[in-house]
Amino acid sequence: MSGVGGVGGQAAAGGLVLNLSRGLGGGRQNYFQNHQKREAEDVSLPKKCPKTAHVPEAKQATVTPANAGKETDQPPKPATEDVGDAPNEEKKEIVTSLFSGNPAIPFIPKSDVTKLSEKVFSEESFSSLDLAPQIVSNLEKLGFSSMTSVQQQAIPSILGGKDTLVKSQTGSGKTLTYALPILHSLMMQVPRVQRSDGVLALVVVPTRELALQSYQWFERLHKSCVWVVPGYLIGGEKKKAEKARLRRGINILVGTPGRLIDHLHSTKSLSLASIRFLVIDEADRLLDMGYERSITSIIETLCEQQPGPSSSRQTIMLSATLSAGVEKLAGMSLVEPKVVDVSCEDNTENQLTSEALATPANLSHHYLLVPAKLRLVTLAAFILSKCKFGDERKMIIFFATQDMVDYHTALFSNLLSRYGQEVKNKTSLLRRAEKVLAGQQDDGEGSHDEEDVEEEEEEEEELGQEKSREKPDAILFQKLHGSMTQQDRSAVFKSFKNAAAGVLMCTDVASRGLDMPRVRWIVQFNAACTAADYVHRVGRTARVNARGSALVFLAPAEAPYIQMLESHKITLKEINMHGVLRTLVLPPDPDSKKPVANTVEEAATSMQLQVEKLLLSDSDFRDLARKAYVSFVRSYASYPKEVREMFNFKALHLGHYAKSMGLRDSPAALGAGAAFRAKREMKEKRERKEKRRKIQVMNQRCGNLPKTASMSEFDSGLDSMPTNKAKTKTRKKIKSK
Repeated sequence: MSGVGGVGGQAAAGGLVLNLSRGLGGGRQNYFQNHQKREAEDVSLPKKCPKTAHVPEAKQATVTPANAGKETDQPPKPATEDVGDAPNEEKKEIVTSLFSGNPAIPFIPKSDVTKLSEKVFSEESFSSLDLAPQIVSNLEKLGFSSMTSVQQQAIPSILGGKDTLVKSQTGSGKTLTYALPILHSLMMQVPRVQRSDGVLALVVVPTRELALQSYQWFERLHKSCVWVVPGYLIGGEKKKAEKARLRRGINILVGTPGRLIDHLHSTKSLSLASIRFLVIDEADRLLDMGYERSITSIIETLCEQQPGPSSSRQTIMLSATLSAGVEKLAGMSLVEPKVVDVSCEDNTENQLTSEALATPANLSHHYLLVPAKLRLVTLAAFILSKCKFGDERKMIIFFATQDMVDYHTALFSNLLSRYGQEVKNKTSLLRRAEKVLAGQQDDGEGSHDEEDVEEEEEEEEELGQEKSREKPDAILFQKLHGSMTQQDRSAVFKSFKNAAAGVLMCTDVASRGLDMPRVRWIVQFNAACTAADYVHRVGRTARVNARGSALVFLAPAEAPYIQMLESHKITLKEINMHGVLRTLVLPPDPDSKKPVANTVEEAATSMQLQVEKLLLSDSDFRDLARKAYVSFVRSYASYPKEVREMFNFKALHLGHYAKSMGLRDSPAALGAGAAFRAKREMKEKRERKEKRRKIQVMNQRCGNLPKTASMSEFDSGLDSMPTNKAKTKTRKKIKSK
């Protein structure tokens, strides 16, 4: 790389590839002279630089060879043309190669950790339990013959009237564990339960989708006792309609904490005086979402409306993980509980607080180490490999922020939904225009081009319908996050649940408790913050003894995340990035044998350029990409201290991650620096406030209170005012004279 510091006309015209995502400091030439180490990583030159005319450096700093990443003797073509000629004009775009300047992928040795798993099904059937025959018969009609292990251990305890704490992996049938005993108890009640009896069982869940799912389970199960009426209360619904349902009468009420608190304060027809069962489902998630005060308020309201001993009320708490907060909540709400932990042979306290996390035995875990610039094309290649060229056509992809969900859903719906399919039908106006451009005679309106359009469209629609019956070609992309309206969230949840194929892009709103059949892959494009969150995300697949796989995308600097999961008895296998990218070389049409590109590098670069061109031509997509990028930077800077070694914001290459969004702007132009500074200022403000509070506490302990703290509200304040010693001395001198 000698001679790069003084870039002349020939070298500049040779096609310099730069990664200018970091600031240039005091000028381009000083940057070249003082940063040769960075230059060795992010700058690549052809072996031969042909003699060409001199081109200004300001313009050549943003050009790249057309075949970036390969060695060539041909002069490169400029990749962008919208950089100003003025020498002082700021750079507008940055174009770099995908395969240059990337950090090395570390080697991860295989681990000898033994995976912790639970036995899902037991050998006993529901008929062996002391359940009503009508309930057992209804379960057989629904296709449930044998119990799961958690149901076998927990249902007898709940039927016996004991408070129960259940810890079990996701997808193990915890909903039926509490639903069946509640229905049996209400069904056996004499006199028969009526609507006017009010709420007899209250089920608290963290998310709206989980509330709807739990309510639907009660709807299916209560056919054996139709006089028991279930209902639900969730945010986003009309309160007037919910109040009308409460006035008519609900016996089993499923709801989210916020909406329950709202109705308890504003709806007179909602009373908890008759509650016999309190169920707290996904207790760890409730605490993670900040619902501790709401749960405490609900329990306090129960105690106020039910005076006397709480032995008449049975409390059931369920969770996939047991944290300190869950144990605290259990101590507040449960009385001498029966603890059920399927993953441990002996339900001792030490085993309950173990760091090991159980996952389904049929769930395989994988990781993919990807440099930042290649994240987008690698994700696109993985989706195509499973949903286009493979049979595992249903997956869920988790993102860190809502803006990232919006952007990637819109982007992949545009690029991958009908990957490789071209529109064969041409309108009559387009055909006539092509004839004119080709120098042929235009037959005018009413010609053969217009007459045959409808017939051709009908024939192609019939062919398309036949093909869709064999195997659907289109990939359906849907999104789910907390800012969507409740109607949209419910529609997406129902649609994806019943679909045989598709891709759901979502935030952690879909990570707890949701049962979505036939999901084969869980992809975490942004890794979960903790191992418990990871377990809940991957729990959307491999449910009830089905097979499933999970994949987490990691940057090379985030490799310690793998060791962190292994410390919780979760073993992962590596998937090679280049093996995934080979999918982009395959021809989209299975009948065609011609590949899309000759090499993986060409195919990946072509996909990346499609994204960048789309963003340049469409301002709406560009705005979505910018919002997604800024939200990602903010979320990455907000990782807690415990995981800063794995997710170190200072080691983040902001320019490479902008590239992964398809953006050609510098991080400064995108506002990434401002986002980080705002986050840092908020952190410093909190630290200063905490420091002042500690100083005040220490002063109070030492007796060094401020004067205002020792004053009464009736004091005038004159006694505590400081006296001016200089003035008193001068007065004494005057009097003495």
